[in-house]
This record gives sequence, C-alpha cells and structure tokens, in this order.
Amino acid sequence: MLKIKIKLKEAMKSRGITQMQLKEMSGVRQAAISELCRNDRVEVNLHMLEKIADALNISDISELLQFEEDKKDFL
Repeated sequence: MLKIKIKLKEAMKSRGITQMQLKEMSGVRQAAISELCRNDRVEVNLHMLEKIADALNISDISELLQFEEDKKDFL
C-alpha cells in the first residue's frame, strides 16, 4: 500500500527556514507545521499546503509530497 510522505522538513532545511519563521511567512500555526514535519497528520488541508508552498516559493508539489511504500505492509 502506498503512503503519502510530507517532505516539509527537508524543504525547510534546504532553505534554512525554522518552523517559527515559516509560521510568520505562511500564517500556518506552528503546531501544524511541527506535525507536518514529523508526518504526524492524518489529514492535510489543501489551503494550508498552498500557503506553505507559497511562503517557500515552491511550484512543484513533489518537493512537498511523495508516495512511498508503507513499511507495515512488509511485516
């Protein structure tokens, strides 16, 4: 089964941006950003992703999201 991986932590690291800076730039709650960085969110609001992508100047969604195999399937 495929799982969606959120790559926000990597995108922020490559730009030298902290969670608090992204909060200020995007208007997205820091707690939500933290959950996205840890891949702890079950549901993701598209408007929130749009605000984050705009703040980080991301035009290719594959920089934020990717499909990967769910490791639980192999246990």
